[in-house]
Amino acid sequence: MENSAAVLPAIALCIALCASPLSYAEPPTASDSQASADQPQAVDAGQEKIRDTLEKIASQAKIIDLLKDDITQLNADIKTAQDEERAVLRDQRRRKQEEIRNNIQALVKSINELESAGHDSSDGREMAVAYVRQVSVWLKADIADSLKLLARLDEQVKTASESDAPELRQQITNEREAVDEALTALLENSDSMGLLGLDNRPDLKYLDGTLMQRADSLVARLQYLVQQRNGLSEQVAGAGEDEKKRLKEKVTSLDARIASTADNLKITIDLMNLRKLEAAKYKQILISSTGEITKEIFQSGVALGLFQQWLGGGKQWLINHGPQWAFKLIVFVLIMVIFGMLSKTVKRVSSRALAASRLHTSKLLQDLFVSLAGKAIFLVGILIALAQVGVQIGPLLAGLGIVGFIVGFALQETLSNFAAGVMILVYRPFDVGDAIEAGGISGKVKHMSLVSTTITTFDNQRVIVPNKKIWGDVIRNMNAEEERRIDMSFGIGYDDDIAHAEKVLHEIIDNYELVLDDPPAVIQLHSLGESSVDFIVRPWVKTSDYWTAYWYITRAVKQRFDAEGISIPFPQQDMHIYHHENAPAKSTI
Repeated sequence: MENSAAVLPAIALCIALCASPLSYAEPPTASDSQASADQPQAVDAGQEKIRDTLEKIASQAKIIDLLKDDITQLNADIKTAQDEERAVLRDQRRRKQEEIRNNIQALVKSINELESAGHDSSDGREMAVAYVRQVSVWLKADIADSLKLLARLDEQVKTASESDAPELRQQITNEREAVDEALTALLENSDSMGLLGLDNRPDLKYLDGTLMQRADSLVARLQYLVQQRNGLSEQVAGAGEDEKKRLKEKVTSLDARIASTADNLKITIDLMNLRKLEAAKYKQILISSTGEITKEIFQSGVALGLFQQWLGGGKQWLINHGPQWAFKLIVFVLIMVIFGMLSKTVKRVSSRALAASRLHTSKLLQDLFVSLAGKAIFLVGILIALAQVGVQIGPLLAGLGIVGFIVGFALQETLSNFAAGVMILVYRPFDVGDAIEAGGISGKVKHMSLVSTTITTFDNQRVIVPNKKIWGDVIRNMNAEEERRIDMSFGIGYDDDIAHAEKVLHEIIDNYELVLDDPPAVIQLHSLGESSVDFIVRPWVKTSDYWTAYWYITRAVKQRFDAEGISIPFPQQDMHIYHHENAPAKSTI
């Protein structure tokens, strides 16, 4: 506090000096009068900014002094506290230290701004130097204290009961996080020391040594936990239900501890990267232990280390298990060869037996029976060979049978649609863009899949039709051919001239450009109806012109018939009324 009390008046004096303009300049000449008139506003703005920076420095110094007093009091309380109370006080101190570090960083930034403006800040710099040195001492003490506590907790957890172990492990996790925070803060504080021109090499040397020791410790712990987890996982397979449940709980607990240790190691590796320390072997162990693929795997040192590790593991596996698996492989191949020869023999014998038998079966049925007999023998050989290499055949067959039954039962409709879709794709009765009539729906095919077909109707409705319904019904493809015939019928009255009507129809069809010359159009008197004499008109057009031609010809026929005086009769009935005279009365005798 004495130092702060001495510094604050100096800062106030700096403010006063900066606020008062200097009066030692020579009187301006006439040529400088205009330039001098533009300078006061810029000078005032610069002085205002300097005053704000000085006030900020004074405020930050005051906050830091208050935080120092709080931390000093917390340090005294921690020495006399016990257990949970001590942990709470240490947590409070950690938060205070983080707050004071943030204020020191802001103070250093303000000092740099002041100096970059060309103003002296030796008093503020001296104050900041004292702060960062004090923080360095605190952080080193906290790191040493946490490492000692971690060692003591590690010893306690080894002999702790199952009920006390979780709480101790949680304390270990919390303390490791505290070490990570302190190491990160020490690196940041060393950066502040460098900005102030201090020699931060001792702190960086301490940080580098601590990081290397911590990385070694975390790697050893991580490998130990992974080994324990893998051992318990192997025991789970052959354990009973109760034992399996207990082992799984332990495996879950170990997984959580592995994840926590891996997180601590990641932070340590990140700090080592910032310090440009060699961390390839630690990254390699982290990836191989957790199985987590990160960008570090693409670094040459890490990738090479992992490859060498996997190569070494492969060599060791070959040494331990290679001869045994080589023998199993020889037996597997031998069984397959024997049953392959036996399959051919069975096929040959079956073929001769069927040929010599009196059963009058078709050649196709004989070939099918012979093929199934040979394949059945070969399938038995495969199952026996798999059993020799350790595959459990019983559960495999049962599982395949059950799964096949369930899938087949659940997806029977889908499988039917799938089969129909395969037939549609193979035989291609229509394609996307074709106008079809299938499954009771008429329209254009929009999309096809193995399960369903999407049709857009002519009134622009989207209809999804299952393939089974399409393949099981009549399919009408209107775009399968390039040319299409229009079937039309027109009636005239019985009193109209047939030759004249036929001539008019020929003129309409022959003069229309969309009608094809080949094949020729058919115009013939077709039938004598109840109310009309009916002509059939059947011109050929391109499929794409079908409806255009249909609508044009219908309109043209109506207009020409009206112009030529040819009637188009409609259904009608003639009613004939007969009048009868009164018959003479019969005479009676």
